[in-house]
Amino acid sequence: MGKILQIRVSAYTYRPEDVEERYPRLTALAWPARGSGAPGPEPTIGLLEMVDALADQARFGDWSKELVADMEPVLATAQDRKSKLERALSDWDPHTADTLSYEIEDALAKLEKMAPKAED
Repeated sequence: MGKILQIRVSAYTYRPEDVEERYPRLTALAWPARGSGAPGPEPTIGLLEMVDALADQARFGDWSKELVADMEPVLATAQDRKSKLERALSDWDPHTADTLSYEIEDALAKLEKMAPKAED
């Protein structure tokens, strides 16, 4: 790294709209006020942001106790993999980060199947 130029290894969601297409139920659970016209900025939609938003909603949102109990073990796995991915990135270990990205997506796919369908 130079004195002025900074080099990073990072992970981000390239196309946020892909998140909503692949995980529509989780998107609704993670960001229930999204698109409601509520004051404030719209949330950043991304896979890593989704893990944090789901954890926040499970803890502080209006999910049923049954839903929290069902989803918590898989959500804990996603949170763990996210933490490990961030650590791998800070250690400049893109191979491990790549492996963990697939594990996060696998956990989110499981959660998507468990999530209730949006009310019509």
